[in-house]
Amino acid sequence: MLLTRYHSAIKRLRFVFKPAIAFEIWSTLIFMISFAPASGWLLNRLVAASGQFAVSDNDLVAFFLSTPGILFLIFSVGFVLTFWFAEQVGLLLICVKASFDKSVTVSQVLWEQIAHLPALIRLGLLQAGIYLVASAPFVLGIGLVYWLLLEFDIYFYINVKPLRFWIAVIIAGAISAAYLLLSTWLYVRWLFSIPIVVFEKVTPIGALRKSWRQTQGRFRELAAPLAIWWVVVLLSSAAMTWLVRAGAAQLLDPAGFSLRFVVPLVLGTLAFMAILDIIWFVIAKIVHVMLMADFYLEITEDDQKLRAPMTTSTRLSPRALKRIGWGVAGVALVAGVVAGATFLQGFNIQRTVEITGHRGSKVRAPENTLSAVRHAIAEGADFAEIDVQTTADGVVVLLHDDDLMRVASLNRRLRDITYSELKDIDVGSWFAPEFASERIPTLEEVIDLARGRIKLNIELKYTWPDPTLSEKVTNIIRQKEFSSECVVSSLNFSAVTKIKQSFPELTVGFIVFTAAGVLSRMEADFLSISAARASTRLVRQLHNNGRAVHVWTVNDINNVISMVERGVDNIITDYPREVRGFIQEWQALSDSERIVLMLRNLVVGIESPEPADL
Repeated sequence: MLLTRYHSAIKRLRFVFKPAIAFEIWSTLIFMISFAPASGWLLNRLVAASGQFAVSDNDLVAFFLSTPGILFLIFSVGFVLTFWFAEQVGLLLICVKASFDKSVTVSQVLWEQIAHLPALIRLGLLQAGIYLVASAPFVLGIGLVYWLLLEFDIYFYINVKPLRFWIAVIIAGAISAAYLLLSTWLYVRWLFSIPIVVFEKVTPIGALRKSWRQTQGRFRELAAPLAIWWVVVLLSSAAMTWLVRAGAAQLLDPAGFSLRFVVPLVLGTLAFMAILDIIWFVIAKIVHVMLMADFYLEITEDDQKLRAPMTTSTRLSPRALKRIGWGVAGVALVAGVVAGATFLQGFNIQRTVEITGHRGSKVRAPENTLSAVRHAIAEGADFAEIDVQTTADGVVVLLHDDDLMRVASLNRRLRDITYSELKDIDVGSWFAPEFASERIPTLEEVIDLARGRIKLNIELKYTWPDPTLSEKVTNIIRQKEFSSECVVSSLNFSAVTKIKQSFPELTVGFIVFTAAGVLSRMEADFLSISAARASTRLVRQLHNNGRAVHVWTVNDINNVISMVERGVDNIITDYPREVRGFIQEWQALSDSERIVLMLRNLVVGIESPEPADL
């Protein structure tokens, strides 16, 4: 039965492929100029309403638990669903009419899509709200698992991975899988809501109810063909990408550093991969809608409406649509050339990048210790990143976690320990026996060690709401006259702002893992962002607003090339020696050789040196 369905869909694919491709191009264009910017605009307005240009990490969680955040989630998910529904409308019309040997034009389909858009928006928002409400008990369940099972600092569990950690992961995974199954079940039960809205002119709520009745007891019958098809699509896409990259690697090896061969080969490979992915994904969506159309045709009682010819709009003829399409393509081409020229104008392959050792040199010595800082100095790092907190008696010391489980196997929180107790605790044996004498140092001790040898990136670690931390750190920096040899950073934006106001000559940075809003307008001298977020566009926006860019944690040589290419100012890494060595080798290359490495990295990457992690 399944093979028959797939064979029938693929057989009809050649009749609908051309109009479906044309429709997909127009549909994607409409999304790019409407839904995507609208969603970004809405998010920025809601964030601005909270009194900030952007919110990040802990504040981001609070934002999405607030009324504006919940509204954004509903509207953003609703917009995505609306776009997907609108796509389905067009493809449904093309596929259903083809089932009755009737052809349609793209202009007809687009006008039908626009005519149904108000109902699709209501349907999308309605489903988004239901999905969000349905997720609440699952999110609460995962939070309860975390609260009951993970009593120590999360980094202890991530690094040590005790049995309790795996139990929590399994339970949280089961809860997540249950929500995924529920979402899939809801999707299948509402599978016919789109064709019901389009062909039967039923309201969104009525369509959901009718689809619910028509799919009763048919979940497996409807879900299996769709699920199997998408598994095949994903596996095939991964296989095609691997084959293309493997073929490109075989051709690139003999090309060496010859720009004459590498440039057209890389650009051709990237273009081929992009076209292949687009076509394959479009085919995947067309077959998906064909299967949905087949299911609907099997249960519909009145196919006269399906057979009826579509009304031809006099407002936009196919010829006019083609002219507009070519015009838009021309504008896009010109915009692409201008953007490319702007990019190349600001492209500097000879830029220098500073290197920061993450928590000192954490892979060769116990993190946040004097030994780790000494290793960072020996490995040629420009900065050593350290985490600081206060003890029970207010001494500023180096520690990443909120407790000592990971570094000393001691179930005590730092805020409950005095410095006189702390200075006798071994925090090196967990790393290696030769570091058994290592102790948690004070900030003053690290400054004395680093002065004139390495700069410090002092991260304020708010494992608990300590109102004294920022003031104590800045007082130490003033007393030690160390402001020109350090920067201060934190995930806590209010602390960053407070320090900048009281100590304007000190360089301060805001650390960002995830964020919403306009990061480039955040009041900080630099932003420390995840390498995954460091796009060329974001880096340029930050630079244009006078912000330096630090990226973390870069432990892969291909990512080092990407970060250099994107123009970051500082790379935070666990391997400062290896990254320093690569940067030195990079600087010794000619301009053409650097360009070749960047291009190769886009397709096949660069073979990583030892250690294997880098």
